[in-house]
Amino acid sequence: MTDVDPLIRRELQWMALEVRENSDLVTVIRQRVLRKRIRKITILVAALAALGLLVTAILVLPGAFSKNSGRSNSANTGSVGSLNDNALQPAQIQGLISDYPLTWEESIGDLGAISKPAGVGDTLGGLTAMGLKVSWEHCPSGTCPTTWSLNVKNNTQDIVSAEPALMIYVNHGPLDSTARPVSVVPGATSILVYSFPELKDGLAVGANPSWQWNWFLTVAR
Repeated sequence: MTDVDPLIRRELQWMALEVRENSDLVTVIRQRVLRKRIRKITILVAALAALGLLVTAILVLPGAFSKNSGRSNSANTGSVGSLNDNALQPAQIQGLISDYPLTWEESIGDLGAISKPAGVGDTLGGLTAMGLKVSWEHCPSGTCPTTWSLNVKNNTQDIVSAEPALMIYVNHGPLDSTARPVSVVPGATSILVYSFPELKDGLAVGANPSWQWNWFLTVAR
């Protein structure tokens, strides 16, 4: 019996201990062996599938968690050229986007200015304002423009380094300004985010104000 399959040989040994009447031993043994082999194969396939799912979870889930946590925990802080997933892309700013009316102001209103005031479509120091998006929030005086996203493009053949500032006005009177340093390579764009949280925190602007704005260049610090 050395040439007999080990499973079949074992079945023969077990059945030798029993009394079988009117039974086809070959058929019975083959059925038993087949059932055992099917059970082994099923267990092996299930184990391999579980192992595959475990490997997939180890490789894929950490990346997904880190990506989601980055979106929820790392808000756009106003940095120039932000690579954050929540940051605005240049294509998202077209012209002037604002839920409430605002107009351009021709005065500078800031002693640190080294250029004339500009608006959307104007060029200062090699940077052209391609668009502006204004986000409004509730404030003590009603609704105030707390975040301004200015999209600038370098249309020159050289790297442009500048410090554009954005000034906001209330009833044509200068209210506040802030500057953002930026360096833009030829043909590239950058989004400058200017925040004025003090408006939401209670800076007095009067009732039913009108809003104006402009941008200009200041001396780089």
